Amino acid sequence: MHRQVVTAVVAVTVLLASFSGVAVGQAPQVTAQSDGAVDCEYPVSATDATGAEVTVDEEPDRVVVIGPSAAQVMWEIGAQDKVVGMPVGQYTSYLEGSESKTNVVDNRLQPVREKVVGLNPDLVLAPNIVNNETVNNLRDAGLTVYRFEAATSFDDVTAKTELTGRLVGEFESAAQVSAETQATVDAVRAGVDGEERPRVYYPLGDGYTAGNNTFINDIINSAGGDNIAADVIDGYVPPISAEVVADRDPQWLVVQEGSPVPSNEAVNGSTAVRENQIVRVNGNYINQPGPRTTLVLRTLAEAFHPDAYEQIDFENVETPDPTTCGADETPDSESASANGPGFGVGVAVIAMLVAGLLAGRRS
Repeated sequence: MHRQVVTAVVAVTVLLASFSGVAVGQAPQVTAQSDGAVDCEYPVSATDATGAEVTVDEEPDRVVVIGPSAAQVMWEIGAQDKVVGMPVGQYTSYLEGSESKTNVVDNRLQPVREKVVGLNPDLVLAPNIVNNETVNNLRDAGLTVYRFEAATSFDDVTAKTELTGRLVGEFESAAQVSAETQATVDAVRAGVDGEERPRVYYPLGDGYTAGNNTFINDIINSAGGDNIAADVIDGYVPPISAEVVADRDPQWLVVQEGSPVPSNEAVNGSTAVRENQIVRVNGNYINQPGPRTTLVLRTLAEAFHPDAYEQIDFENVETPDPTTCGADETPDSESASANGPGFGVGVAVIAMLVAGLLAGRRS
């Protein structure tokens, strides 16, 4: 297979596997009481992307996470000791201790049913590339499975973090992480507000990039950039043409650490390449909608607007009071709804493309 196609397949696969976010348009929320607390008692119920009302009867001790970003959230909220199975490899190697967990996915980042079932988990957290049939097969084996939908913004990332904490019994730490995430995002947005917005291109390979309604687009926007693909594609498909890139003439390229700068006429002739305005970011952090996206946000904002960024006082950023547990009262609603498009056409097309190209590579 052509190297550029392989690169595109791997990049898009990672993104799809990382979409352990929440529904487009209506993010799941943990409803707070009037005193700012939620009932953290079990059972917990939430409607997932399959439309099923998923109930966790008691605090889980054994959790399997099938998506890299779901694993990141578990580590960030201090729940890593509950994880018994996860994707183990380059997309999660930055998580300390991940190598000691059981790998439960194949080379397409799809769950291996026998491995998941064999771990006897109390709860399985699944990304949106795990289709409904696979989720139902796991449920038929007696497992409790919550399937997330695609994150499209920082709001979705923080909502997913809180919901994960609620499901696994770590709500207060999850609420604290979410509050800190939001505080950082707000500080950066305010710091670069009013600055001239440079044109930004994040190439994933073979023309693929992040368009409108993606959390990566929100990262670029929040850092004070203007994503050249935002008004061209919705989501990650279809790939954009070289003519579009040339016409938009990006002033900055965002490239993953360790990856080469794309070499084609459109990119080579861009202002970004001519002026060496290329910013390197951690690929796992930018491609996985979890709390560590704020590290990418800060890197981009500092590159795009160094003077404005220098004025942001991160040491004294005001963090809103996180929601706390209030077990003595019951909120009006504990349920979290996920009414997004599910395993949509765009996601399905890329998933099939990935499967087909990987199959071809093995043959």
